[in-house]
Amino acid sequence: MATDRRTKYTKQVIREALFDLMEDRPINKITVTDICKEADINRSTFYSYYEDVYELLSSIQSEMFENVILTLSSENWFEDLLQIVDENRDLCKVLIGPHGDSSFMRQLIYLGYENSIVFWKKKYPDASPELLDYLYAYMSSGVIGILENWVFSDYALSIEEVGEILMGISTEGLRYLKKAQKK
Repeated sequence: MATDRRTKYTKQVIREALFDLMEDRPINKITVTDICKEADINRSTFYSYYEDVYELLSSIQSEMFENVILTLSSENWFEDLLQIVDENRDLCKVLIGPHGDSSFMRQLIYLGYENSIVFWKKKYPDASPELLDYLYAYMSSGVIGILENWVFSDYALSIEEVGEILMGISTEGLRYLKKAQKK
């Protein structure tokens, strides 16, 4: 039991050290030594959990992506997604920030692609794949833009308010799909 608590604590300290460092510089300028100094741990402790800085970041991102994937099947996935972003403020702030990981946003965009296309195909079976791709590009870009703004505003709006904005984008996108399908 104590080992599990120590392991969780150590991983959390390593994670926080990475986030602190990423506020000032990009991941490719951060070394294991930097993280160990910031976390006040020795290198062997770091290496007992992670191979390098990139594996650490990948591990953190994977954890979050797993949670996001689970929300996509939920009826309230907008609110669930916002809850995940809210619970991972530190991660989102550094990954979306100026020293963040651009692949993070691309991965986030594509996580919901298949679920969205399947859902829209059921509602609009005659919609062309090209039209659905464009609709997804529009909606996912809007969602990402709103999430970025929310994170950089230090979460100035509530989850409910941001959820309403996202639902507006979704409604507008579906309204367009209906209109385009009639042509």
